[in-house]
Amino acid sequence: MAFRPAAPAGDTPPAGSGAPRAAEPPREVRQERLAAAQFIARALAPADSRRLTGNSKEEQELLRLAASLRAPGASLENPCLERTGPFCTRTVLEPFFSALDGLRTGPQSSPVKIAAFGNSLIAGDRIVDIVRDQFVRRFGDGGRGLLLIDRLAPYGPRTRTGTADGWAVHTVGELKESAWPFGLSGVVHVSSQPHARSRFNLSGESKGTLFWLDQNPGPLELRVDGQPLLQTKPQNEGQHQQADFTLPPGAKTLELIAHQRGTALQGLALDKSGPGIILDTLGVPSADASLFLRADEAMVADQLRARAPSLVLVMLGGNEVKRLQWKRSTSSQVERDLRLFLQRVTRATPTAACLVVGPVDAVLGPEATKPFQQREHLEEVIGMEREIALEEGCAFFDMFAAMGGTGAIQRFHTQGLMHDDLVHPKGRGLDVLGALLANGLLRSWEDTPRTEPSAALAQAWVTLLGVELLSHGAHPSPQARGVALLPGEPEGPWTAGIRRVLDRARGPTPWLSLAGPSSLKCATLVPRLGVAADGSGCLPVTPPPVSAGLQDPFQRGSVVGAWLLAELVRYDTLASAWQVP
Repeated sequence: MAFRPAAPAGDTPPAGSGAPRAAEPPREVRQERLAAAQFIARALAPADSRRLTGNSKEEQELLRLAASLRAPGASLENPCLERTGPFCTRTVLEPFFSALDGLRTGPQSSPVKIAAFGNSLIAGDRIVDIVRDQFVRRFGDGGRGLLLIDRLAPYGPRTRTGTADGWAVHTVGELKESAWPFGLSGVVHVSSQPHARSRFNLSGESKGTLFWLDQNPGPLELRVDGQPLLQTKPQNEGQHQQADFTLPPGAKTLELIAHQRGTALQGLALDKSGPGIILDTLGVPSADASLFLRADEAMVADQLRARAPSLVLVMLGGNEVKRLQWKRSTSSQVERDLRLFLQRVTRATPTAACLVVGPVDAVLGPEATKPFQQREHLEEVIGMEREIALEEGCAFFDMFAAMGGTGAIQRFHTQGLMHDDLVHPKGRGLDVLGALLANGLLRSWEDTPRTEPSAALAQAWVTLLGVELLSHGAHPSPQARGVALLPGEPEGPWTAGIRRVLDRARGPTPWLSLAGPSSLKCATLVPRLGVAADGSGCLPVTPPPVSAGLQDPFQRGSVVGAWLLAELVRYDTLASAWQVP
């Protein structure tokens, strides 16, 4: 995509500045500015390859249930890493989004992996199972991913484990220190008897990896459909090991056998060779960032690199909130350990994107006089997680806000979607949380333009601006300002196009206020609330002469949005626009 630059137009003083207004620029200059606005609108338009397919019946049911719970969902905060002019051309989630693009358009020939760390909310493969299902439906199935040898308790589903006998389990969530080192999964299964077994059903997986500890072990044997496939050769060197293997076409079952007691395993990965989505569930009951830090750092790094995720998802905070209230931790310790854990996993996966998911609503519980009273440290931990995430180069999703904020647990309880402890949602309540997270991720992927930094985009902005390219650092105003269109148009494709361009210039914060049923006549930078109905203090902006041939209202709005943004920047010598009461 190329753009032919125009000669710079003369500046016009801000309205109300007292300075004489310059003559209208020549028609040729306006036409070239309009062409630049149209170029920018096309560059920032949603990519056809990122248009989401319609929701399945199951997804529609979950969204209806979310609405009945007054759980509105939330937008991801996806910070900008690189700009062309004022427009964001690379965000922190770009590695993951680009991998999804490869699945959608064809270049990606191998699975795209997500590594999801969390506590008991996801330990049974809940919440993230809905994320996995919704992504697999749109991008294909890459395999089962990292599995555990057996369940973490004598009850619960085996969707992410083998059917096993003869194993003892240890996790990072246990309060006492373990004699066994932990790796990526935060879990070690140790054979408690000779010939301990675990059996896995296969559904098209073609390859796998066995993660085991070379620490007083006996040999481990893998059998496919009853036939020998692999046997480890322990050296008792005290190191973590991984054994990669290939499965024969059409294989139905994989059986693992530990021939001696005291053999320790950290997990088994089963992947397909072709493109698709794999989500590794790395949830441990009672875990928080401090407990995850007990895992061996080198072991976690090696195993993360072996899994090679495109997205690392961290969903912690609930146990931190409780331990702060119980005086078992301090705010400084929580902040330190959350930051250290996030740095550990991102350092091990420098090419992956990172997403932090804040904790769900938290209440005092059934033993309290006011069981549905919000825990006092909840919002502190949410704010802490958001700040750390953005500082460490991660995106952030506010699950508390997505599920409806204060009172969400009570609304879930009223509809029978909470366990008696008032901590853990159950059944469809967990499914709703998964749908909220999946929807936030998918919408962010769809809404983020596939815009590469380019000289053409920068030149189009210079031409539209009519002056040399300005700096677009943080504005000196102590508070973020909004843009009001007075009178504006109701929400719809036209205003959505304007919003898209303005958001690309300022980030994904909803900062566009609209009022009134008429057409765009003026605009100014004002606080979001308290906009004067008569438009006082408003900066006049004449809408560009958009061609009648441009019928799509979203595209027309995008052209107007680019024009409007340039006018606001042109006039942002603009003391008057920033001094609105």
